[in-house]
Amino acid sequence: MRKLFIQFYLLLIGCFLTAVVLVGSIYEQAVDKVGDRYLTDLLSTSLSLINTELKGVPPDRWQATLAVTDHPLSFPVRIERIGNYALGQSELNELAAGNIVMLEDDSLFLQSLPDPGYVLVAGPLRYLLFLHQLKWLDYALIAFIALSLAVPVFLWMYPHWRDLNALENAARRMAHDRQDAHVSLRPHSGVWRLGQAFNRMVDHINTLLASKKMLTDAVAHELRTPLARLRYRLALLDDDSQSKVYRAMEQDLDQIDALIDELLLHARLDQPQHQIQNQTLDAVPWLRMHMTDIQALAPDLAWQLATDAHTPMQIEADPHLLGRALDNLLVNASRHAHSQIRLQLQESTDSWTIIVEDDGPGIAKADRERVFEPFVRLDASRSRHTGGHGLGLAITAGIAKAHGGQIHIDTSVLGGARFSLSWPRSDKLQMVTKRHQSHTDDIPLSP
Repeated sequence: MRKLFIQFYLLLIGCFLTAVVLVGSIYEQAVDKVGDRYLTDLLSTSLSLINTELKGVPPDRWQATLAVTDHPLSFPVRIERIGNYALGQSELNELAAGNIVMLEDDSLFLQSLPDPGYVLVAGPLRYLLFLHQLKWLDYALIAFIALSLAVPVFLWMYPHWRDLNALENAARRMAHDRQDAHVSLRPHSGVWRLGQAFNRMVDHINTLLASKKMLTDAVAHELRTPLARLRYRLALLDDDSQSKVYRAMEQDLDQIDALIDELLLHARLDQPQHQIQNQTLDAVPWLRMHMTDIQALAPDLAWQLATDAHTPMQIEADPHLLGRALDNLLVNASRHAHSQIRLQLQESTDSWTIIVEDDGPGIAKADRERVFEPFVRLDASRSRHTGGHGLGLAITAGIAKAHGGQIHIDTSVLGGARFSLSWPRSDKLQMVTKRHQSHTDDIPLSP
């Protein structure tokens, strides 16, 4: 709000000061013109009368004559030597011509006398002093009005900022966990129509998401029935000549069945109400178990479970979901690694991180976000021929999000991809202090 307030306030102040300068300049010119004419007439008449009375009077009696002059004036008049004032040549010429010369800084007026060494001095004039003081009063008044404008600006802007902030929070809720993101604004709000349009958009998005889930669930469940019938009919085949075809068909059915399971899991993870069942797990044995299981898919690779002083003894997570995510990362690494895969678990003050690295071709920076989208496949090294359905990493990202965490990709020191899956630590395991000794487990190759 501060930035919006400052921008609007500065714009308003700029317009206000521009109007003040324009109006003030016109007003000042008009007042100065009238004031100068008034002062000129007043002083010209008064000083001319005094000057007339001093004619024929010896200079040594001017002060006495001036003192007894019966002219009620609103300003003091005296006679001084012309050398008391620093006058320019143009001003001396004006005095010689019989004109009145004004000294603005002192609010004094000079007129020549018959003796050129003396001048008649009038002032200072209280009217001019008042105008000088009034100028500073004008500046203070302008500053006060400018500061006072902040109050109506704030009173006008705050309801708009409050309603726009409510819209922003609703949009964040929609983007983060797809909860009910409807926003309730007062009918007299300046952005009420925007709020109504936003609510209609939310309803439309929720309808689309619900339709997508219903379609995915319906297709997945409906496919199970014909798959079960196909398996039953294949089981009735007992002709040895069909054994090769039989095995191929069973493999195809297994792949379709696995794809259905992944579709259903991905659909469940995509729902905000999905609940995880956290359990306390012994970290290293749990990691070793999953690595050993996946190692059977690529027994010729060198598998390493790296632990050090920062490897925690225990973690807390949903063992089924996080195990599925870890399996997906290990399977993905086994498909693209040339010779080596490394797994490690790290912790910080507020999170745990599982890291899976390989020495394969890696993933370009431009594709590191796309790779977590469903059914996205990248270059030839990560194509459909390497296996999988294109949902593994999308499911892994969903599992990380379900745990309140995230997953990102970097370049591994091994030369390939480095997947880091992080999720926040639970309170009851915050104070675990015991650590594993630093070592690296080289998982033995399967026979």
